[in-house]
Amino acid sequence: MKKILTTLSAVLVTAGAVQAQTLVEGIVTDSTSGEVLPFVNIAVSGTTVGTISDLNGEYRLNIPADMVGKAVTFSSVGYSPVTISLAGDPEQRKNVSLAPIDYKIEEVIVTDKSQAGRRVLKDVVENASANYINRNFGYEGTYVSTATANGTKRKSTYHVLCYDSDGYTRSDGNNAFAALNYRFAGGVVRDFKVDDYESGANHFDQVCGFDLVRYQFGVLNSYTLTDFDFTIKSETATEYVIDFTCQKPRLVNTGAWLPVGYNGTITVNKADHAIVSAKYTMELGGYSDLALSFIREPSAAHTTISVDVVYAKYSGKYAVKSIEAKTVTGGAEVCSDSFAVTSVNYKTPRKIDGKVFYAR
Repeated sequence: MKKILTTLSAVLVTAGAVQAQTLVEGIVTDSTSGEVLPFVNIAVSGTTVGTISDLNGEYRLNIPADMVGKAVTFSSVGYSPVTISLAGDPEQRKNVSLAPIDYKIEEVIVTDKSQAGRRVLKDVVENASANYINRNFGYEGTYVSTATANGTKRKSTYHVLCYDSDGYTRSDGNNAFAALNYRFAGGVVRDFKVDDYESGANHFDQVCGFDLVRYQFGVLNSYTLTDFDFTIKSETATEYVIDFTCQKPRLVNTGAWLPVGYNGTITVNKADHAIVSAKYTMELGGYSDLALSFIREPSAAHTTISVDVVYAKYSGKYAVKSIEAKTVTGGAEVCSDSFAVTSVNYKTPRKIDGKVFYAR
């Protein structure tokens, strides 16, 4: 009898785990042409739970049990959003069609200056494979992270050895994350004692994700250039300085969940159409586990991340030279990070396997 009760309990626990979430999947298409729609935002209304459709228009969304019954919204620039409600079935297939918006001519008029700025950045994207290291390469440098906890700043300094198996091939976030491997050499220098996982963890991957050229998402996503206003702020004999503002911030054009603002300045070398520096700011409406935010409390309503990226040539090819980032939430600095590259090798790179998320 005891064995039967134990088995029954295990079955109930398993059943409860299965029912803990609902899986919704399907394909998003254009209601007029029938073509599949990639990069459609799909989100549970009023929450941070969401995903995007892939290049084939397909999506998979896991919804926690406490959110079943909430509305799910499908949205994409140039289309009217669609909201659907879900039943409590553990698995559902929902194919959704979005209707194109028929813009009036005056709504899509842009200035010649904005068109020129957009053209410059299109040239950057089209020439990226020729300008930047587009193969596997190794690099090393110094990563300094300063986090504020309970009003006290804690500084960690790492010597990082990195290996990128893809290089600047303009891959999406998932592939770029998988391609980057690294380890810390010579130990970590800290001005505090590590007493738990959180104090010994790092977010080096997050910092590398601020590299505008390396990652497909962001202002250089060729699929979403029309989401931005561009202005050629200044021009010299050798450079363009271009201001950009995202009019409809979303995951696919910022690389962040819950974006409410995204703007900055990009400097482009005229001779080879390569970005030599970029300064930009992202504003987030809150925190989610996938957001570019380091605050764990869901009460953190507003986060601003300011980024400064510089590129340099290494044996004729561009790659990142330095990244600096500062995160502020509720007016208070949460953390600041800097990564300065000291050497790059794409002739005979040393392969590194794995990542290090925690170090004493």
